[in-house]
Amino acid sequence: MIFNTPNRTVSFGTLLTSGLVLAGWLGVVIQSQKLESSTVEIYQQAQLEVVRNAASAAQVYITQELEDRGIDAVDAIEQEVLEKFVQPIRVGSVGDAWIYAPDYVVYDASEDFPAEYVGKSMIEIFELQRARGARHYETMSAAVTSGTEGVGWYVWEPDKAAHAAPWWEVLTQDAGIEIAAWTPVKVFSGTDRERLWVIGMSAMLTEMMQENGAYGHIQGSLVTMSVATLFAIALLATLRRQEWALYQQDLQYRAIVEDQTEMINRFRPDGTLTFVNRAMAAAFGRPAADLIGTNVFDLIPATERPRVIDCLAQLSAENPTGTVEHLVFDAEGNQRWQQWTNRLILDSRQTVVGFQSTGRDITQQKAHATEIETLAFTDGLTGLANRRQLYQTGRELLAGWQPGDLPVALLYIDLNEFKIVNDTWGHDAGDALLIEVAQRLTACLRQPDLLARLGGDEFAVLLQPATPAVAQAIADRIVHALERPFHTGRQPIRLGGSVGIALTQTASPSFSQLLTQADIAMYQAKRSSATHVLFTPAMRSAVIARSELERQLHHAIDNQELRLHYQPIIDLTTDRPKGFEALVRWQHPQRGLLKPGEFLPVVAEMGLSHRLDRWVLQQACQQLRHWHVDSFSGHLPTISVNLSSAHLAQPDLANGDLTRYIEDLLASEPIDPRQLILEITEEVMIHQPEAVIEMLHRLRRLGLRISLDDFGTGYSSLNYLQQFPVDLLKIDRSFVTQLCAQEAARPSVNMTVIKTIITLAKDLGLDVVAEGIETADQLAQLQALGCQYGQGDFFSTPLNQAAADALLRQQGSVTQSA
Repeated sequence: MIFNTPNRTVSFGTLLTSGLVLAGWLGVVIQSQKLESSTVEIYQQAQLEVVRNAASAAQVYITQELEDRGIDAVDAIEQEVLEKFVQPIRVGSVGDAWIYAPDYVVYDASEDFPAEYVGKSMIEIFELQRARGARHYETMSAAVTSGTEGVGWYVWEPDKAAHAAPWWEVLTQDAGIEIAAWTPVKVFSGTDRERLWVIGMSAMLTEMMQENGAYGHIQGSLVTMSVATLFAIALLATLRRQEWALYQQDLQYRAIVEDQTEMINRFRPDGTLTFVNRAMAAAFGRPAADLIGTNVFDLIPATERPRVIDCLAQLSAENPTGTVEHLVFDAEGNQRWQQWTNRLILDSRQTVVGFQSTGRDITQQKAHATEIETLAFTDGLTGLANRRQLYQTGRELLAGWQPGDLPVALLYIDLNEFKIVNDTWGHDAGDALLIEVAQRLTACLRQPDLLARLGGDEFAVLLQPATPAVAQAIADRIVHALERPFHTGRQPIRLGGSVGIALTQTASPSFSQLLTQADIAMYQAKRSSATHVLFTPAMRSAVIARSELERQLHHAIDNQELRLHYQPIIDLTTDRPKGFEALVRWQHPQRGLLKPGEFLPVVAEMGLSHRLDRWVLQQACQQLRHWHVDSFSGHLPTISVNLSSAHLAQPDLANGDLTRYIEDLLASEPIDPRQLILEITEEVMIHQPEAVIEMLHRLRRLGLRISLDDFGTGYSSLNYLQQFPVDLLKIDRSFVTQLCAQEAARPSVNMTVIKTIITLAKDLGLDVVAEGIETADQLAQLQALGCQYGQGDFFSTPLNQAAADALLRQQGSVTQSA
């Protein structure tokens, strides 16, 4: 058939042939572009799956290795990740792996990656490479810098791999194009080396198309269309071969996924499995072909399915991935934990067409987490509950308690002599003792009661429930159990314990408050020498008052609230004052003048004795500077200052810290050192006696005199008296106050002790001072025994500075300084 036109006549066959040729060429062009696009898409998806798996494996490996080896192995772990999970990555026979952080290069396997680029950020690198023609890198650079996942392409060097480009490169323009995929992963989480890596792969498009035969197919199509434009079948055959090439590429993608150690599957929205890799088939002990077509939810126990379904239901285009952990039964019927990352699959219309899941077995990690949790709530020495478990159980118990319910009781237990055991026998013996204590305490309790070790030698028992009578009965059993000797060492050890009891009453306190109340009651038991004490609100008031007193004491010295009073020491042969003993008083802003007994014990417990002693020394030296030598008798009035045992037990005692302080003090306050007497008690010899004796010798070399206070009541007076460099002894007031008029005719034990001390002092060439003289009878008996000096209220109560000055002027011993 002929079609006529104004210009020419065209046969139907020509039109048909021309149409076939035109359609054939158009088909070749379209199919070539499709082949190129498919190559890019398939390899990018394959690359993306590989780097995802590598990132997941690397993160799991790093987490596990950090738990096993610690933070010091970070550099070694990083190198192992590169060697095990990054360097082996390949797609087919081409493709280079790399790792970039947002601000520097971690690793790049490309042969043409210049060494000078190492350490630079991706933005800096592409800026330098731009001079060589790099382009189209902004998308990938921005994604890597921000740490987001993606795929893309770029041109690193335009002439790169030009030898692999076909003769029709002028049409395709694909020489130099590299396709890439990347995914972020956070590594070394929770450490100071935490950072963000972006793991990626890059490959030359021309090399990949040449490697997978795409170029051969395109060239074949061109040749075929050049010599056989009239043969449509040849064209169709070529297209068919091209479709086969795409199929082969899909098979290659599947092979890549099959080789992964993680379980991978795909399933439809109704749960029907469409793909299962070998790892998943092996995990469930069934061939992959048997699993395909079955429902994925049938592999999950019914109790676990709601959590999995909820995870899938929350996925969306904006949030396409989600992770869930659940139990499964493996091929042998064993229960195992698995972690699955589900990814939503959408079509071009953003309709859900399925899900892809990547899973791994986490049974071992779960076991480790359970073990760690157990350790976190258990005392490592005794196996009892620790403070953390006690708090958690107590809070849960009190959360449900209401007034009217049976009370909840808490016992706070402290061992009385445990420190001596550690100091004497060592910490190993102490640990063994604590284990036996824990066993005894457990035997005292009921089944639901919780025993915990709070730390050191302190324990707590949570009684649920318990009336006051029950709590006290259990406390009695505990005290009696602790009083029995322990046989953990070379000889029996006796401890004993103090127990504080706190109960919920009309209102439910917090557990922290209940523990504080039991602690307060325990300390009340220690102070009162009771075995156990039940907390009362009055105790808390006392603690608050004590806390306020401690707060005020911290500022008493700085605010110049402390005062020195002076009790005269009288020469019993002349009735004239020989000197004074300095006694501290506290001029409290609200409570008036407080005596030492009202605050010195608190000073000692607060550790302020060292500071207070030095303040008293300084004030005493300043007072002596204002008293002059008696021009008639040549007598030097003295001031005796008490040094606390805590001061003399300082760790730096052997280094002469006190000696240096007094040297500096005497230099700033020019007095005769003989006017200053330091009073110490015998208990200082309990700790480091050699260091104390050496320090006393140094003080005497400065010219000071040493007085041994409370003599006769100490621990080792006769053993150490000859070694003590002392100048005088003070007879303790407990002996003096018990003297009475009848003892002159019938001497008592007290009289015998006093006589012995006076005789001993005379034999050693020491002066003697009797304390606490309150009656004329006591004075007369002491004078009859030959006691040289005395002090007490019989002569004078402690005097303030003005009264002491007046007494000296009245006696004519000193004149007031100008």
